[in-house]
Amino acid sequence: MPTTAAGRRTKRQLQGERSRDEILDAASRMMSLRGYDGTSIADIARESGLPNSSIYWHFNSKLGILAAVMERGAGLFFASVTTPEPEPGDTPEVYLRRTLRASGAAFVEHPDFLRLFVLLLLSGDTPETTEIVERVRAHARSNLHAVITRAFTTLAPDRAGQVADDTVDFALAGFDGAFLALQANPAVAHERLMEQLAVALSSLGREALRA
Repeated sequence: MPTTAAGRRTKRQLQGERSRDEILDAASRMMSLRGYDGTSIADIARESGLPNSSIYWHFNSKLGILAAVMERGAGLFFASVTTPEPEPGDTPEVYLRRTLRASGAAFVEHPDFLRLFVLLLLSGDTPETTEIVERVRAHARSNLHAVITRAFTTLAPDRAGQVADDTVDFALAGFDGAFLALQANPAVAHERLMEQLAVALSSLGREALRA
């Protein structure tokens, strides 16, 4: 993106960036409530307060908006989910409790993105939306695989990857269920759900090692 001689973005560029973000914010809110098919360009224009022409100028199509919403949402979500190194003396359960509890906070921070992701996951309307969902899903699975591998490196470094292979889909299902439980009942504590998932994963991983 071109800048001024001093290396600063121009006023017009900054306005364009704000308009783009306002469109994405509006689209994320609307699509997370109504779904992709249930949200029109006119809906996004009303919600953002920007004209249709501005939306098409930035994104070309509604599918372009969806791709940008998911790309931005995934970036923010996964930036808040870390896979730290185990601390000295960590057992798999201790590491998983600490790491998954911190990761569960992302449910609270990014509900619009996650609601839209679930709606797209269930609908599977077009190859384009399916591709977007699969890309985000693969990233989430890879992150969880890394967490489980690091947890069991403290116990069996030569078999930690195999433990992750055996349990990662259960872990992913646990995250799915926890998010849906929070949507159904906001009073549920995500920290408690993540701690229970950590205990279950630790138990499954130890069973995999024995097998």
